[in-house]
Amino acid sequence: MVVSRGQKSDKPILHVPYHNISPQLVVLLYASIFFLAIFYYIIGTLFFNSPLTFKEYLVFTSVLGVVIVGGYQLFFWTQYHNTKFKTRCYRIWLDDLIPHIPSFIWIYNLSYYVIIGLVLVTLSSLEQGLYYIFGGLILLTVHCIIFYFFPSVVPAHWRDYKAASKAQKFLKFVQKLDRGRNCMPSMHMSVATYVSLLLLPALSYYSFVFIALIGVSCLLVKQHTIPDIAPGIVLGWLVYALLF
Repeated sequence: MVVSRGQKSDKPILHVPYHNISPQLVVLLYASIFFLAIFYYIIGTLFFNSPLTFKEYLVFTSVLGVVIVGGYQLFFWTQYHNTKFKTRCYRIWLDDLIPHIPSFIWIYNLSYYVIIGLVLVTLSSLEQGLYYIFGGLILLTVHCIIFYFFPSVVPAHWRDYKAASKAQKFLKFVQKLDRGRNCMPSMHMSVATYVSLLLLPALSYYSFVFIALIGVSCLLVKQHTIPDIAPGIVLGWLVYALLF
């Protein structure tokens, strides 16, 4: 394994990409929560025999929306302020053999959230959903602590490419939202593992396909190295094992 270390950054943070939320965006967020609640209620009732009422789905979706928005603020704050410690790049020779296939960004980013949404349609109670959210907050907190004190990156040249296709442009957009200093352990893999284990009673072992798809996409879009993957899986499993 090649472990390279960067230098401490003594430069102050001059720009943090936080933006004021416009009234139009607030309306859009509220409307999205309402329609998502309808969608989850229909799917949960028709395919998973969910006992939750529409009112309960609306309550849970609203709370989840606020938690996700707030959680991402903590995540972004961490990655834009974790410059006090040396960075590391965990790369092994096998990483150099893996091709860069930007089209896997659709799995890495979009299907990632779609599959997470499946958890909502399998809920049997609001109390169960509360435990699920609590586990997610534990995962987020642990990741932010690790990313702050032990920032890690992928090789810089992995992000040096021309954005010609739609997939490449979307990948560039995703990479603009992060500074690439939050690689080890992979948060995508920890969340994928946690969600897959939550879905295990409803989907049986088919839920593990989610872990495989996200793991492959992490490597093919070059957002993570191979050594980033396993620690993310272990972390997701540990949080699930502690709570359930």
